[in-house]
Amino acid sequence: MKCLPIITLDGPAGVGKSTLAKRLATILGIPYLDTGAMFRTIALRLGPGAEALPEDELRARCKAFRFKLQGGGEHSVLLCNGVPVGPEIRTEEVGQMASKSAAVPQVRSWLIDLQRDLAVTQNVIMDGRDIGTCVLPQATVKIYLTASADVRAKRRYDEYRAKGMDCDYEEILNTCLLY
Repeated sequence: MKCLPIITLDGPAGVGKSTLAKRLATILGIPYLDTGAMFRTIALRLGPGAEALPEDELRARCKAFRFKLQGGGEHSVLLCNGVPVGPEIRTEEVGQMASKSAAVPQVRSWLIDLQRDLAVTQNVIMDGRDIGTCVLPQATVKIYLTASADVRAKRRYDEYRAKGMDCDYEEILNTCLLY
């Protein structure tokens, strides 16, 4: 496999990181990893209130999850314990749970280690809130995207509605104002 530079896309939720990363990955013929999907998957699998678990229990539960990428470009699929991660992680509720669990040092450091391992073991484009600054500061290409909270909330609202999901614009906007 041809070795490509590490490419990261950073920025807050709803700015279009995933859209751009998928397109770049498709053009380059390599997998795309939405690191937020990893955080959301862990939050959903651990369940509400996981951030309050004792450190040892939380660490042990996290280590039971294995992530792998299949496919490439827009057809990249993230697997958790061999099962494709699906749209169930894309709700506002799961997003809020992910924000809480991502703030727990044990969860965050464990996922960051997994993301770093993926970056050095295969060609991949990663997007997230701090991939190029904290997770992969050695990345060759770092792209930072930004947009106002209103624009980000509208993008996320339209995305949810297009998928037939029930959502509240004001709730999404409030989340965008926080992150």
